[in-house]
Amino acid sequence: MARKAYSEQEREQVRTALLTTVIQCIVDRGLIHSSIDVLCKKVGISKTFFYTFFSSKEELVLEALRYQQPKLLEYARQLMEDPEFSWREGVRTFLELCVYGEKRGIAVLSIEEEQEVYRCLSQENFQTFRGEQTRLFRDLLVIFGISAGSIDPRLFGNLALSMMMVYKAVPDTMPFLFPEVAEDMMEFQINALLDELQRVKETVNGVKENA
Repeated sequence: MARKAYSEQEREQVRTALLTTVIQCIVDRGLIHSSIDVLCKKVGISKTFFYTFFSSKEELVLEALRYQQPKLLEYARQLMEDPEFSWREGVRTFLELCVYGEKRGIAVLSIEEEQEVYRCLSQENFQTFRGEQTRLFRDLLVIFGISAGSIDPRLFGNLALSMMMVYKAVPDTMPFLFPEVAEDMMEFQINALLDELQRVKETVNGVKENA
């Protein structure tokens, strides 16, 4: 049987389908259960054709995380522009989306999944992605009205990502934590991060007003 010849548009549609499918697989069942065979079956392509897009499942996951970034930025902008939300309510809603992202179809990697992906990436690809992550968190701070340089975006990223990963890890990966108060723990951490962001925002704005 002759192989199907895909147009550039069809290839782009398949590529997008692979990205959205792996995101949904991470949300639904976790990366460990999302083999290339499973992904190919869901998208309706051969394994050979998969490798014309990505060299490995891990490279696909990295690209899927990139694929989410513009959507996260756009959601943050919408919240900041929504007259129904105060600044604090808008930022809180965004942080809650991050922590409870799987409920909204946002892929959040577990600690084990991050380790699996990291082990299979070249240092060049990892460093490129790390730079993109830094820009993502820097852009989020700017959207929140916090000028570049007033908070290290890497610190903001660590705080946000650690909340996401710890919440996902309770209780299976971190059984010594108390799962019955996991929601209260997240509420406390979100409030603490909000307080610091608000303090910095007000300090910077106060300095500008008095200059």
